[in-house]
Amino acid sequence: MVQLEFLAPELLGMSCSIYHETNNNADWKQWNGSEEPSKPLYHQLLNVTLPTKPVSIADLEQIALDKLPKLVRQYYEGGAEDEITLRENITSLQRLNVPFAVGPSAFHRLAGYDGELDVARAAAKRGIAMGLSSSSTSSLEDVIKVGKTAREEIEEGSRQENEGFKLQDSDWWQQLYVCDQRTSDTEDFIQRSEKAGYTALLITVDRPYLGRRLASLREKFELPLHLRRASGEKMAQGEQIAHYLLNPSMHWHELIPWLRSKTKMKILVKGILHPEDAALALKHGLDGVVVSNHGGRQLDAAPATIDALPAIADVIQGRIPIFFDGGIRKGLDVYRALALGADVVLLGRAVLWGLAAAGEEGVGLALDIIAEEFKLVMALTGVTDITQIRRSTLALVDPAHVGLKTLSDPSWEDRRPI
Repeated sequence: MVQLEFLAPELLGMSCSIYHETNNNADWKQWNGSEEPSKPLYHQLLNVTLPTKPVSIADLEQIALDKLPKLVRQYYEGGAEDEITLRENITSLQRLNVPFAVGPSAFHRLAGYDGELDVARAAAKRGIAMGLSSSSTSSLEDVIKVGKTAREEIEEGSRQENEGFKLQDSDWWQQLYVCDQRTSDTEDFIQRSEKAGYTALLITVDRPYLGRRLASLREKFELPLHLRRASGEKMAQGEQIAHYLLNPSMHWHELIPWLRSKTKMKILVKGILHPEDAALALKHGLDGVVVSNHGGRQLDAAPATIDALPAIADVIQGRIPIFFDGGIRKGLDVYRALALGADVVLLGRAVLWGLAAAGEEGVGLALDIIAEEFKLVMALTGVTDITQIRRSTLALVDPAHVGLKTLSDPSWEDRRPI
């Protein structure tokens, strides 16, 4: 049995119309009315006992979706247009037999509890790195502060039982949208991030325009009044930011030198799907790339990230780190991505489902489930070290073919140095 927080039944009445799904226009009525609620509605919760214990990310996702208001569900789980790419991110991973971190995602406090602060605590207690969205609903300073404090508390408590114990340091990365007002907005944000202790910038390059998300077109998404962008208000580029703030004219030759002149943090580009862009990242001296299609939320029918990964890895050939996101729901998915060339696998929705289900404890459970699943896959595939996870450990599944397809084609050979 496990204790989780659920909405009290009395909160689901018409007086709290945010949770009343029969009224399509009422979801945000109370939050967007003339008065801000004295206490966030998400925090008006009761402890109840679940009949069964969640043992997978799918379990946590169902708990989260059952709890969240309609517009929040649509924002977190939705993709662009017909959501082809969103589905392919997951199903393409499942066509293959067979170290992760928390990736940046927006508006964690929409899921309730302490949002990004809960995620930071859960990750830091496990020595897991975290990427923070510039559309964070907690300040970038607070996020890294609570994370480091949580790590120190765990380390101190463990030292009392095991002298010399030291928890692996978490790394902290800051996602960044570059806006038109660079000197007044973007530059200030970069300096704040570096001063706070973030070690890398993940520059999102796959969003020169906002993707066409049908759920948001049908019902406009807005943050409730008691929430705000606490880190990058001026340049977060969210749905509520005017399109003229977006800068679709960024260019390698100009942007990267400008960023280098403003910070000593490492610089990675997020949103790479084509080998030619991977080659340009090498050419312009980037410190890494993030293979990402924005969670299927930008261009529908774009390739699933797991399908794009091998060709990008063939170009990079181990010269700079490859971060990967999209469709990760199991430890098995982490293994697959590592085998196909990723160095770091980023978790997105899996973390949000844990957060919405049970706050910090739910995030911790999500991370622990994936870690345990990953260890199991390593053990059952005879792998004793992450460096041994290579393409040769995979096989392709073809529904029209009996048995597995071996990967003897030279084009499939792993080109990373051994």
